[in-house]
Amino acid sequence: MPQIIDCLCPHDLTPADEARWMAFVAGRDDLTGPYFDVRYVKAIAAAVPCAGIARVRDGDEVVAYFPYQLRARVMQPLGAPLSDYHGLIAAPGTTIDFDGLLRAAGARRLEFQGWIGQAPQTEGKGEGVALRRRVADIRQGYDAWWQAQDHEHHKFFKNIGRCQRNVEKDFGGFAFTWEHVTPEVMDWVLARKREQYRESGMHDVFGCGWTRAMLDALAADDVDGYGLRAGVFRRDGQIVAAEIGLMGGGEVHLWFPAYDPAYYRYSVGILLAVAIIRAAADLGLQRVDFGTGGEDYKAPLTVDQGECREAVFEPNVPLLRRAADVAIDALPMTRCRIKALRLSLHRRVSLIRATETSAAGWGRALVALGQRFMVRRSAAKAAR
Repeated sequence: MPQIIDCLCPHDLTPADEARWMAFVAGRDDLTGPYFDVRYVKAIAAAVPCAGIARVRDGDEVVAYFPYQLRARVMQPLGAPLSDYHGLIAAPGTTIDFDGLLRAAGARRLEFQGWIGQAPQTEGKGEGVALRRRVADIRQGYDAWWQAQDHEHHKFFKNIGRCQRNVEKDFGGFAFTWEHVTPEVMDWVLARKREQYRESGMHDVFGCGWTRAMLDALAADDVDGYGLRAGVFRRDGQIVAAEIGLMGGGEVHLWFPAYDPAYYRYSVGILLAVAIIRAAADLGLQRVDFGTGGEDYKAPLTVDQGECREAVFEPNVPLLRRAADVAIDALPMTRCRIKALRLSLHRRVSLIRATETSAAGWGRALVALGQRFMVRRSAAKAAR
């Protein structure tokens, strides 16, 4: 019997749906962390444009849920690009008809990054990339974490000690708090994130408005054991560094770090991450999740928590794009370079698609993308 897929508004989830959702998550070792909690979906759904939930049935039995958003007939995980992990909310080993999922949602393709669990089969339907999930394992406490990581990365941890001593010597130390996210902290962090986007030429994910509303909704929906938290360093009452994280499922996911550039040489970002790890351990949490980014500081602080996937599932690729792919493959470049360029362009366009829901927003984003391309091209020529 074919699966039946209903697409409903998130607020139409029934108490029975919510209980089944939580049971699916509790039965999976890989669906850890706050993004898979039904409270995440309920909190952000009203802020996210074109939000939906796919509910999958085998006969009369509900076997899976998938929260999503639609962008010009492209299906993306709900909250993209801010949601770092996602996947099917289902029992272990559950498979669904992804072609049917697209048809039910009125979509032509599914884009995903950070997919946990059994992902759509993308061979011949889009190139996939394996990502590694990095976590600080604090199940045995802060001291055990420090000793294990210091043993493997002693030079890095020796430098942490040196930076801490310099902070004590020059400023008498910073005051650390682990707190609920206030408007003051939110404004401070996002102002610096947006400044980083401008300086780097990256797309400003907060320029669209709804992404900030999504974070505000999470801050307002805060409950004990779940919601936004921030680790904050202050000096004389002024914020020096802060990182907003999402707590739930026995862990905290570090999300948006920012610091005052005046303190750059003190490695305040790393010192703050260590302070957050200590605070999380004191709360009895099991992990601090650093995401999948390749920043150099992550490896010494974390262990590999397993693989997740980035890919595109598209059953029927338009003929025009197939021809364009053939033409690109014929360019006089190495295959690795072509693949890297494709991945970079896909990520940038996907980011814009996720955030911008108006023609004006798309126009500004594409102009900025073209300007950045020309700047990088000029810099490459000058370097030859």
